[in-house]
This record gives sequence, structure tokens and C-alpha cells, in this order.
Amino acid sequence: MRFHRITNQERHLYQPGIVAIEKTATYPLGDDFFQIDHGSDYFAFFDRLGKVNYYAMCDNENIAAVGAGVLRQIPYQQGSFPKEAWYLCDLKVHPNYQKRHLSLRILSQAIYDGIRECASGYLISMNPGDGSTNRLVQILERYSLVKFTASSQLGIYSLDATTMNSIAPLIKEYQGDISYLSLQGIKDLRLLSTNNILPLAHVQWAANAHKGMSEVIPGYTHMFCIPSSDEFTRILAQKAIFPNATASIVSHGMDNSDWRFILTSDI
Repeated sequence: MRFHRITNQERHLYQPGIVAIEKTATYPLGDDFFQIDHGSDYFAFFDRLGKVNYYAMCDNENIAAVGAGVLRQIPYQQGSFPKEAWYLCDLKVHPNYQKRHLSLRILSQAIYDGIRECASGYLISMNPGDGSTNRLVQILERYSLVKFTASSQLGIYSLDATTMNSIAPLIKEYQGDISYLSLQGIKDLRLLSTNNILPLAHVQWAANAHKGMSEVIPGYTHMFCIPSSDEFTRILAQKAIFPNATASIVSHGMDNSDWRFILTSDI
């Protein structure tokens, strides 16, 4: 098994193998499941977030596992000045290579490469839809190279246009100006029930409020996420609005973060 950091010039050579892994993974969304489609340029989604280090574990000509580290500028607290942090993401293993700890090997290399540049980082892992324990979180809490902490849970909300219109003023009170960003062709969600792309807009706020459309988009699902411990989740619950999915945040060196900077367009 060979470890390789993919250069920008090599991306087109590795993209077919990465996409092949992507097509094997499914994720829960309410009563349905979805697959992710990163479009014609797999790496465009990550490039828009920061400086990308992308890694692969190769078995001869086959790509067995992949993962990325994205160096981002983020506000650890809402309204604070942005600071650097690594976003460790896109850890995926082909089913033929499961149970070989390949994700941890990629993670270790990403940390080794990046820790001298920035010693803080976080990872977001979707929780199982059946309410069972997130195994990746359990593994990372026992990780020995650096100390990871299970920092927070994210509630992920998916609302139709009518509901989004009704609560948009409430979100503006909580987050300030908002907008609605489509990542069509960059990162789409394909529903397993219909095999169709979900028309999806990600709610943007804070420093990203200028990036999307100013009005709710008719016919689209509107998605946003909030830390589960945040008071705003209780305000939404009082209006019978609950998460359709949840995710776990695991971090190192970010104990003072409120995690409000995370958008569903990042995940």
C-alpha cells in the first residue's frame, strides 16, 4: 500500500478513483438517504474553503482510501477575528479495503504535514441515522498522535421554501443577514429514493452572508446547521422545527470555539 499526496497537476489522474469511492457511500437525510456528487471538478468544493492538501492510499493502480486537510480562516467565536484551523475532511475508504485503519493512516499523515503550520483542527462526521454511536468519534477519542475531543453535536435542518420563509426573520435575529447559496455542479445530493438531484440551497450568514441569493428559492430545500447545545435549537423546537440529521464535531486545540461558523455548505 502506497501513500501519496496528490498535487494540483495530478488531480485529473486521481479523480476517477476518488469518484468511484464516493459512489459507494450513502448518508441519512430524514426518511431518505443520499449520495454525494462533486461534479466535473471533484476538488472545486474544497478549493473554495481554503488551502487544500489531498491524500490517497493506493494499492497498485487502485485508490483504496482518500482524505483532505483544508487550512481555513474561521472565527472561533461568533463575531471574533478569524484564525487558522485545519478542516480534516473527505475521509473515505473503498469497501474492498475496510477494516485496515486506512483513514487513520491518512489522518496521521495530514496531521504530520500540517501541524507545524497550524496546530488546531476539526473534523465533522455524520452520525448514523439509526441513533447508534458514531464509531469514528470513538476511535478518534482514543487516537494517540494528538488529543482529539468530542466537541459538539450539529443539528442539520432541511426546510422547504414555505417554512424557510416563515423562520427567516428569526434566523436573522440570531445570525444577522442571511442569504441562500446553491452548490449545483460543485456538490450535489442525489436522493436514493428517486435518483434525482435534490434542489438545495445552503443558508449563509456572518462573513458569508454576501455569497448567496437574498431571497428564499421556490422549489428548493433550504439547509442550515446549528450546534445542538445552542439556545437557538430550543427556539426552533418550540416552533416544531427539528433537525433532519445530526453530525459530530471532533477537534484539537479548539476548546474555545462555539462552532457557529460551520455552514452546511462546508460539510
